[in-house]
Amino acid sequence: MKTLLIPAAALMLALSGCAAKGDAAPQAAASAEAPAAAAASSAQAATSIDGKKEVAYRCGAKANEAVRVMYGFQGDDVVAAQVLYKQQASPVLYRDRSQQDSNSFTSESGIRWVADKATAATVDKVGGNMLSQPGKEVVNGQETMVDQIVVKYCKLDKKETAKLNQAVKK
Repeated sequence: MKTLLIPAAALMLALSGCAAKGDAAPQAAASAEAPAAAAASSAQAATSIDGKKEVAYRCGAKANEAVRVMYGFQGDDVVAAQVLYKQQASPVLYRDRSQQDSNSFTSESGIRWVADKATAATVDKVGGNMLSQPGKEVVNGQETMVDQIVVKYCKLDKKETAKLNQAVKK
C-alpha cells in the first residue's frame, strides 16, 4: 500500500492558513443542501492554531483501513482536523461545538469527522468514530441529500500514533 506523507510543517501551514481566512460558516443554501449547511454553520473557524498532533486509526469491521488525522489546537481545545484517507486529504474541518459528547469536525461542503471527546492532551489516547460526506440518494423518486459514511468503526492505532509523533519530535 502506497502511503502519502504530508510533511507536518506543510500540514500545519495549511491548517493555519485556512484558519486565518475568517468565518467558515456557509451562506444560506438551497433546501437540498440544507443538512450540510446547517451542520457546517455550527462549526467555528479557528483564528490561529498554536499546537498540533497527528493520530492514526484503524477503521472498518476488520480494522484494515488506515486513517490519519492531524488535529490543530488553541490552548487545550481541539479546534480543527484534517483527515488523510486512501491517500486523499480532506479540507480543513472545523470543530462543531453543537456536539457536546464527541469531537465532531465539519467542512463547509459537509465532510464530517467524528472522534471520541478529547482535549489537546488526550486526543492521541481516544478512539475515532467515522468519516462521512454528503451524497445524493433517491427516496420515493426524489433526490435527497444524505450523509454517506466513508469509513466507520475507527479505533486508535497506538503504535502508529506513537511513531507519527516521535518522528515530529526529531
